[in-house]
Amino acid sequence: MKKFFQLSVALIAVFAFTCAQPAHSQLNFGLKGGLSLANIGGDDAEDTDMRSGIHAGPFLEISLLGLISMETGAYFSQKGYSTEFEEGIDDFTFRYEENVRFTYLDIPAVVKFSPLPLLHFYAGPQLSFLIDNEFEETITGPDGESITTTISDTDLQRSTDLAVVLGAGINLPIGLTASIGYDVGLLSAFDLNGNDVKIYNRVIKFSVGYRF
Repeated sequence: MKKFFQLSVALIAVFAFTCAQPAHSQLNFGLKGGLSLANIGGDDAEDTDMRSGIHAGPFLEISLLGLISMETGAYFSQKGYSTEFEEGIDDFTFRYEENVRFTYLDIPAVVKFSPLPLLHFYAGPQLSFLIDNEFEETITGPDGESITTTISDTDLQRSTDLAVVLGAGINLPIGLTASIGYDVGLLSAFDLNGNDVKIYNRVIKFSVGYRF
């Protein structure tokens, strides 16, 4: 029920954005997706590595004044991080590999500026709803044998995230687009017993899209 409510809010937001368009505007609908390189940042974040994932979903673009347009969408988006470290116990060394994946529904609302026909820049807020997470840890012992455990528990994570998204792209022939963007999380990704920790999502996105 919780996830259904979140998805409903997302769809209502997209619908409201569409209905609010001026009568003289031009509406474009399309699909967009690509590669995500995610990590975490903040004062409480450890030294972690990027992990790869995907993002994909539909978008709506409303051209207002030729140079200016607005865009929103609803994207399935994978975020998270990975890390490796070693720990010695007595005379034995154990290697730990952690691969953490967060799955969100991203709903951006960005303003796009196109100073040239083939080039655009964009910026704006993004609201995200947590769908699932997965913590995978692999422990390798001194004998080379490994044990992998996987846990999925959203209780320790904030159910929503707010970010600023920035990026640039090019408009290709026959409705194709390509862009690179950066998502900067503003809210802590975790909620530990009501106490926020300063760990924020950071995501670089390489996207390709098609306008119908």
